[in-house]
Amino acid sequence: MANKTQNPNKGRKPDWRTVQEKAYYRTGPNGQQIRCSQTIELAVGWNEIGQESGVPYISWADTVVPVFPDVDGRIVRRTFQIVHDEKK
Repeated sequence: MANKTQNPNKGRKPDWRTVQEKAYYRTGPNGQQIRCSQTIELAVGWNEIGQESGVPYISWADTVVPVFPDVDGRIVRRTFQIVHDEKK
């Protein structure tokens, strides 16, 4: 259901993610509607600093999943920082 985003910065892991919580209905064994939800990754981003301004910003990947309302008509998006555990 979710597409993987491409990594335009080769060798560098993304620092940020934007995800959408997507609600949908599936049919149960007795034909009843069961509400489920799934988290779909929309885009990933990297911390950058503007060369001229020196202001930090997030550079998002250019490949994203379209944002559509879920079965309840809601669009719930969340953007959060990714923490990579580099201890080895």
